Amino acid sequence: MAGDALGLLGVPLAVIGGALRVSPPYLFVSLGECLTEKSGRVNLGLEGTLIMGAMSAYGVSYLTGSPWLGVLAAGGVAWCSVRCTRSCASSRA
Repeated sequence: MAGDALGLLGVPLAVIGGALRVSPPYLFVSLGECLTEKSGRVNLGLEGTLIMGAMSAYGVSYLTGSPWLGVLAAGGVAWCSVRCTRSCASSRA
């Protein structure tokens, strides 16, 4: 079998491969947060915004069959999330 050819290296390679596959979105989010912090704003909910956008994009794409509507839905949900965060933060100050 092909899985037996890797032996003991199979699990560590799978873990490294999974980490490399999942990490780029979070790297982009952290880069965006670094730029946002330089402007004086701190938004600690960016990972939640990322997850909400991804889930809404999947749901809309699945229900409509159009990936472009999913992209549009993800952008809309992210925009609404950021607007809501800003309005809540400005009302507390």
